[in-house]
Amino acid sequence: MLSAIDRYSWKARIRPVVLVLLPIALPAAAVAPEWANGGRLWILAQLAGLLLLAEPLGRARGKRVEEGLFTAWGGKPSVQLLRWSGPMNRTQLIYLRTRVQEIVGVSLLLPTEEEERVDLSKADEVYETAGTVLRARARALPGTGLLAEHNCEYGFRRNALGLRGYALAAAAIGAVALAGAVAWAGTTGAGVETGEVVLWSALAVVDLGLFTFWYATVRPSWVESAAWDYARQLYETVNIPDTGGPAAGAG
Repeated sequence: MLSAIDRYSWKARIRPVVLVLLPIALPAAAVAPEWANGGRLWILAQLAGLLLLAEPLGRARGKRVEEGLFTAWGGKPSVQLLRWSGPMNRTQLIYLRTRVQEIVGVSLLLPTEEEERVDLSKADEVYETAGTVLRARARALPGTGLLAEHNCEYGFRRNALGLRGYALAAAAIGAVALAGAVAWAGTTGAGVETGEVVLWSALAVVDLGLFTFWYATVRPSWVESAAWDYARQLYETVNIPDTGGPAAGAG
């Protein structure tokens, strides 16, 4: 099954869902020695099914928050980098716009500084279209592996932010269930071994670590830094000549 999942789907869409579900699986690990073989197989079958459901869920939640993020940032980073009023210095901007114009052709003329000032929304539509052309071009270029990595990282962070509420709830539920599992294991009358105490302690640390990650790290600013990294890497591809080589897969 995993071989049928492409790299982007696994890293950007499925991985955040797996991290959401992990705290709920920790209590099961606490009582794993008590499982019958049939129970283990049933759990594995359920997890395999969850992986198939994870991809659309991860993407849907991420896309739901994306437009709000772009608005809060003042526009999509790849669009902002092409604006005359964007963050690039004049020399870099003129060079970048010249290369982009050469690539997209005269059928898509980039707005002048005056045109952008008069109608920024219309100018942004052109910049967004130019970015789409560059992304399509990058997929057919060799040497764009780093762009694919940045694409995966942005997708992961965006989708993780979309799932943040679920993740925090899952971590809290996992902590309560873990405590319950430990209490149940302690009442079986078989005694508590040192190895079990170590295991339960490790699982508690993992659950706390996951809660801390989702609460403290998964924030809009965390997603924004990845978005800017991807946008800058995308525009570095303008320096790669059109060789007509095999598709490199930009994510």
